[in-house]
Amino acid sequence: MTSSQWALSGLKKIEMIKTLIFDLGGVLVSLNRERCLENFSKNLGFDNFGDYLNAYAQKGFFAKYENGDMDSIEFRDEIRKRCTRENVQDEDIDEAFFTFLTHVDPYKVKLLMELKKKYHLLLLSNVNPLGWSKCCELFYDANEIDIEDVFEKLYLSYRVKASKPGKEIYEYLIKDSGINPEEALFIDDSKANIEAGAEMGLNTLYYDVTRNLEEEVTGKLKELGEEW
Repeated sequence: MTSSQWALSGLKKIEMIKTLIFDLGGVLVSLNRERCLENFSKNLGFDNFGDYLNAYAQKGFFAKYENGDMDSIEFRDEIRKRCTRENVQDEDIDEAFFTFLTHVDPYKVKLLMELKKKYHLLLLSNVNPLGWSKCCELFYDANEIDIEDVFEKLYLSYRVKASKPGKEIYEYLIKDSGINPEEALFIDDSKANIEAGAEMGLNTLYYDVTRNLEEEVTGKLKELGEEW
């Protein structure tokens, strides 16, 4: 509905959306959990890595790593303790872990650049130092654009020392960025994260990773009264 149509309808238009908040893994970076677990089991002898690795929120020592309570050296040492293979090197662990993160579709980067012309873009992600470095590499490979040149601010769990769906990371983002939650749209592929965002007053879009991100985002913006 255009601005003139909203006026003629007599309906109250929702607050104009000024900020888009994107999740990273699943929404922008495609994931392959099964491939990663297979590599940890086959190549490192860590058969139950799946008990710690989740597509949305990690567990145990992995959760500490993503919350910034453990560095990469300590993280790798924790993995080595659980491997049946001897002499596991840092490179072996990194290689196995990186198979969790597969690629960034080029159209998603183009979409972000188009959205950036009209909206403030923020990134809100549960991520660790190793994962972040790989995501940055995959993002650049998609369209030769640095992720830090796309988003105005990056809210990464290991830096903020808080993770979704805990309210602390949302509160930190809202306070630090100075946004009005009613003027922001949060996009995530976790229902728990979406529910937490909604409780903080954000407009939300649950993204089904099997669908086209551009169609989903622009469709939601239209639903919120934005012109597309």
